Amino acid sequence: MKIAVLEDAKIEQEQLLQSVAAIIKEDLPEVLFELTPYTTMQAFEETEEKYDLLILDLHLPDGNGLELARRLRKQHTDTGIIIITAYQEHVYEGYEVGAFRFLPKPVDPERLKDALLQYIAEYRSMRYLLVPTMTEQLVLSLDEIVCIESQGKRSVVYMQDGRNIESKKSILDYTMEIEYGSFVRVHRCYLVNMKHIVRLKDSKIVFDTDSCHAEISRRNRAEFETCFSAYLKTL
Repeated sequence: MKIAVLEDAKIEQEQLLQSVAAIIKEDLPEVLFELTPYTTMQAFEETEEKYDLLILDLHLPDGNGLELARRLRKQHTDTGIIIITAYQEHVYEGYEVGAFRFLPKPVDPERLKDALLQYIAEYRSMRYLLVPTMTEQLVLSLDEIVCIESQGKRSVVYMQDGRNIESKKSILDYTMEIEYGSFVRVHRCYLVNMKHIVRLKDSKIVFDTDSCHAEISRRNRAEFETCFSAYLKTL
């Protein structure tokens, strides 16, 4: 999970970074995360990174954070925003840009913890998958999963970065668990993420990575064509 902290006051920024890291490590030790600090809107907007969560101070040296939030909403509508500010009058404006939570300064540690844990819980339920392997449990981004292949009572999860992860769960377990709209069962052995499909050749599916392949069964073809057509219309 990628989290950006945009706060120009160095001391307050450091406190936020330490607090966020401590909360996740203590309460959600299984969650992998990256924290990136920024002090200006320009520096944040110049990066090509897409963040899962932005902790945003509204009063910055190069402008109003609300304007940044409005621009961000046009580009990455699924980025969560937690707003922090010393000025109460901005509360309603913050919710206009879809802020997940508003925290007044000075930031109360318990309110920060509550906001962060609630956001991560909601985000994980929509965008992450808990994958038990033979030795550990991994939290994987659904966006980065290309397909899941059945291996009897177990399965293999193929990732965009080329990893093949053997899981103790069956493909049926994942089919019932994943409610993310870009996944569809195309064969009794394959659950695929339509986001990674680049070509269809007869019954074969070609993905944007060479790490895996999949086939569409005659039984599942009609459902797949309906789902894939609907998915393409959302792009």
